[in-house]
Amino acid sequence: MQTYRYKIVIYCAILLVANNKINAQISIANTDKVATIKNGTTYLAMKDPSAPQAAEYVAAAQKQWTFSTIKCISYKEVEQNITPTASFITIGGSMSDSNSTSANTETRVYLEFWTTNGNFNYDPKKRRHFDQVDKISLATIELFPDHLTQANPSLLYKIEYDANGHLKNWTDGMFGNMLQMLCTSLSKAQNREYKEPFNEQNLVSSLSSTTLYIPKYVLTKFVKNAADESNKQDEKELLRDYPYSYKIVSTEEINTLINDPQADIYYLLLIKSGTNRFVTITNSKTGLIIYSNFSPASQSLKPADLKSLAKSIGKQ
Repeated sequence: MQTYRYKIVIYCAILLVANNKINAQISIANTDKVATIKNGTTYLAMKDPSAPQAAEYVAAAQKQWTFSTIKCISYKEVEQNITPTASFITIGGSMSDSNSTSANTETRVYLEFWTTNGNFNYDPKKRRHFDQVDKISLATIELFPDHLTQANPSLLYKIEYDANGHLKNWTDGMFGNMLQMLCTSLSKAQNREYKEPFNEQNLVSSLSSTTLYIPKYVLTKFVKNAADESNKQDEKELLRDYPYSYKIVSTEEINTLINDPQADIYYLLLIKSGTNRFVTITNSKTGLIIYSNFSPASQSLKPADLKSLAKSIGKQ
């Protein structure tokens, strides 16, 4: 048990790093490495792949990850599977200096796809552990942690892979869509900066004749560095400038629709990452993000966000 805990500590130290430069809802980098690892194995790491709470996530990964062969492993197995052609999907995080007077650091949490520079060789007889300097990040997708997790990101490595409600844009269906989007982006082998918007105009325009599903949590008036989420926005006021069909439902209902093979919906997500905020629209079948909007130093969804989306929908 002591050895296992030690390995988890080492693993957290690797993934929770300072001043990570990749800072986006979706970032793609170091695409020159893609061809090398495409024929290798991708390892999805979590606390316990055999846990009941992980089962639907494991199934989603096996179904939706098409970039390479995928295998699910525990955190303690990461080091022993590092090879020059191996790649990994993990939940990671970074801490950076804050401009706020009320906090010294800001924490981001993200799903990360990464490989290594080939300099690390696993040897159980030696005491050298894998170090951040040997890690090459290929892609990240931002996650929206609750206040407790933002303050204590290592919590995610102590609980099962379903995150027990600590991530707002995290269900097995949403996770599967994230993997689909990563595979689509990686297949293009093009680096992508974090502020680049997604705007698939033909698909965005189709929202004029279909229902947009919106999770209830976006009605929350989020306050920076505060755990209180009891203050809610008025639905009609928030969507006053969105003239198209929408439906506000629970995250669980959206997940059910994502996993329904007969359903083909678009759903909105609000994603807070440090002091940044993203609004995205995703297709439930393909995982394709058809629209995104980045706002720095912003916390909650605003009427202007929906007005901007409506304006994009109205373009021909």
